[in-house]
Amino acid sequence: MKRLVKSPGFTLVELLVVITIIGILAAAFAFTSLRGWRVQQLQEGAGQLVADLERARSLAQRNSQDSTVTLGSTSVSVPSGSYSVTLSGTARTYTLPNGVRAAPSTGTTPNTATFTAPYGELGNTTGVVWVVSSPLVSNQLYVKLVGVTGKVILSATY
Repeated sequence: MKRLVKSPGFTLVELLVVITIIGILAAAFAFTSLRGWRVQQLQEGAGQLVADLERARSLAQRNSQDSTVTLGSTSVSVPSGSYSVTLSGTARTYTLPNGVRAAPSTGTTPNTATFTAPYGELGNTTGVVWVVSSPLVSNQLYVKLVGVTGKVILSATY
């Protein structure tokens, strides 16, 4: 009688199990990293809006001329992906990146923030809160302009 000698190597079933495990791990990693990438895009858009608000306030202080930032949206139910900045009488329109949208947080919140010269104070003494969102993630960020001082704050809570 002849003995069967096993040759070294993998069976087809073993290879399929390993490939399936690698596929499941890759899908989980891709889903997690895609969500992180979309949240980062939301933070980038909110950061862009905050930077332009801070620049408008700073220029109102330095140039002794009022500066205004106006959202393209007047309602939280219809957010806009663009806003305009008026500095020294010149208006420029900016677009938020990657589907990020901004809107006033409530129906009574103005969509315009005016920083008055020479101190860069906010014309609206009660403050302004704008919500920055993306249809790709459930997170929202809030851009807050504080009362008379006009200080700009980015927050994850209202």
